Amino acid sequence: MSKLSIQVGAKDFDIMLDDDFYDFFIDEFRKTFDDKRNIDIKELLRAFVQKSYDKYQDSKKIKQLLESIDRL
Repeated sequence: MSKLSIQVGAKDFDIMLDDDFYDFFIDEFRKTFDDKRNIDIKELLRAFVQKSYDKYQDSKKIKQLLESIDRL
């Protein structure tokens, strides 16, 4: 397990992540928050909405691919 410490809205949080996931998470975190360790709540909410939308788009694409495979 690896520990990541960030500050959200003036509160400190320690997050424990599996080693396999840690590197991926750090990369995504840097892309989203420009390598900041202090994030305000508005930024966190914006990032959550964006990640949710990205997942929604990916789910739609997967569904379309599965439907096209089923038609073969």
